[in-house]
Parts: sequence; C-alpha cells; structure tokens
Amino acid sequence: MSDKKWFVVALLYESVHNGEPKQVDENYENTTKTYEESHILVKAESSENASLLGKKLGQEAEHNYKNQYEETVCWKLVKVLDVFELMEEELKTGTEVYSRFILVPRESGTQDVLKKFFQE
Repeated sequence: MSDKKWFVVALLYESVHNGEPKQVDENYENTTKTYEESHILVKAESSENASLLGKKLGQEAEHNYKNQYEETVCWKLVKVLDVFELMEEELKTGTEVYSRFILVPRESGTQDVLKKFFQE
C-alpha cells in the first residue's frame, strides 16, 4: 500500500519576449508582462516532496516559440507558490483542488480585492 497523498502545486511562470518585433499591427502591445499561475496535481509522500516534484515538472514544462511578430516567447518557471494537500482520497466532481486565503486591510471591499488580485 502506498503512503503517497495527492497535492496541488501552484506554479508561477513568466513570459519573456526576446527579439525585435516584425510587422507590428494594431494588436501589438508591449506595455505589460504576462505571468501564468498554474495548478498541477502530484502524488507524493510529503509536501516537501510534492514541492520538489512540482518544481521538476514545472521546469520540464518550460517552452519557447515564435509569436506572430517573430519574437521568441520563453515561458520560464519563476517559483513554486504553494503546495496544498488534498483532503479527499478519491478525486471526483466537486473535489476542491486548490484554495487560498487573501488577507487585506479591513476597510477593503470586494471590488478592491477583485482589482488587486483578479484583474482579467
């Protein structure tokens, strides 16, 4: 019998653009940077092992490609943000796979939280 448990590992990637853009159009935008928060499932003996496995998988997922402007886009793992042990042994519809608490000043409202943490 395995002593491994399910964990969610939250990873942060950064998109780095290299090279000079060619054939820029009205959709070209270079005033922002893009990051991706990705949550992956891993099975491990401990949160420390889950973090190491998540980091390894995150590094293996790094990739490069040319965008429509002929810039090289490099997705690089920045950090393991969090490791979250799943309390459920069986994965099924409705199983919570990730959550976090967000602490803000008491006077902050929902719109403040949405603007600061969920700008999309």
